[in-house]
Amino acid sequence: MIKERFSMVAYLLTVGLCAIFSASSAYSYSGAQAICLRAEPAPNINGIVSPGEWGEGIYLDKSVTLPGEPNYNGFGNCYSPDILGDANDCSGTIYCLWDDQNLYLAAKVTDDDLFFEKGSGWDNDCAEIRFSPDAAAIVGLWITPSLASGGPGWYRNNGVNGATTTEETSLIVATIGATGYEWEAAIPLNHEAIAGVDPVVGKVVGYTVSIGENDAGGEEYSMPCWSLNPNTWSWDIAFWGELTFSGDVVTAVSSQGKLASSWGDIKTR
Repeated sequence: MIKERFSMVAYLLTVGLCAIFSASSAYSYSGAQAICLRAEPAPNINGIVSPGEWGEGIYLDKSVTLPGEPNYNGFGNCYSPDILGDANDCSGTIYCLWDDQNLYLAAKVTDDDLFFEKGSGWDNDCAEIRFSPDAAAIVGLWITPSLASGGPGWYRNNGVNGATTTEETSLIVATIGATGYEWEAAIPLNHEAIAGVDPVVGKVVGYTVSIGENDAGGEEYSMPCWSLNPNTWSWDIAFWGELTFSGDVVTAVSSQGKLASSWGDIKTR
């Protein structure tokens, strides 16, 4: 297995050219791995992803998720890639941290055609985050900075406890600008939306993230994704990567003003 790794502080991706076997579940993943670090200190949930606050995250755009593109990182796919133009059309970074109280999620997205006119999260511009704690059930969060009613919210569907709803929630704080949006969320570990994820040091869960992109008044839809099989578009968990909850804490910047550790040349932002 050939590996190129880079520390993202919030994440550590290990890239291999062949599928690996999960350490915690008897099924294969795509070969992509991420590490979710402890949030110490916890991020300030104010709707602004401040530099260094979240470390680095998983960066997605057409060039890193689509085979044949110059910056393709080996793990990704893109639904309806012909709809996407460049990074100004749709690109972004998704972040994940945890502590004993909360699962922390955030996204910072560049989008030159914003769409927030429908009622649910998944058919607006949004970030899509999925976990699978047991290789079968899917815990999905489709988080948008603005539902049709105006406030930030989500469509959430939990295959562990069956909880499914679309709602505004004060757990998410968002900022929308002319060329994109960002949001931050602190979700209590006992919240029904993430039941079954249950972060503890060393736990491994199936994991994938994507950016839902609606253009042309919602008539066109595309989505760059991390950790999907590059040749087959599928939500099957076997094509996902895996996420390990780590006891290591966020130390975003070294004394030299650089990332504390960095490997490889996979593009992140």
